[in-house]
Amino acid sequence: MNTNERKLTHHSHFQYHMKHGIPVQVYELGCHIDIGLITAVDAYFVELEGTLYNRGTFTFISRPGY
Repeated sequence: MNTNERKLTHHSHFQYHMKHGIPVQVYELGCHIDIGLITAVDAYFVELEGTLYNRGTFTFISRPGY
């Protein structure tokens, strides 16, 4: 992971990415699943352009400039 790619762990990270339109890459068990913009977030789920991902199951990586 380079310096521009950071793991999103706190609710404020997800809100910041949603507010500023910063793409997020989704991984499950180390495998790339999806990449896109966050359209909604709560304490348990992240929505990327219509698809819900459980925050406890998936890993979310910041992808600015994608």
